[in-house]
Amino acid sequence: MHVEPVGGAVPSPRAPHQPAGMTAELANAHAKLRKAVPSEQWQAVQAEVARLQYEEKMARLAALQTVYAKLASGWLPHVPRTPSL
Repeated sequence: MHVEPVGGAVPSPRAPHQPAGMTAELANAHAKLRKAVPSEQWQAVQAEVARLQYEEKMARLAALQTVYAKLASGWLPHVPRTPSL
């Protein structure tokens, strides 16, 4: 089966998706927080963000910003240690 080409011009590659508005703010706040936290503490930081959202009824962006401010003031989340064998 022969298929005729449509158009004639080769499509240009798409530009990478750039989030806009609130999505961009959330992405930037998340990235900023992620860079500020050692990898072994990331889950505990995410848990604190979730706790603020649930218990304090904070919007996600506000919770991310609050946790970032806590980290900037010296707060570190409790990371439970697994007993060594």
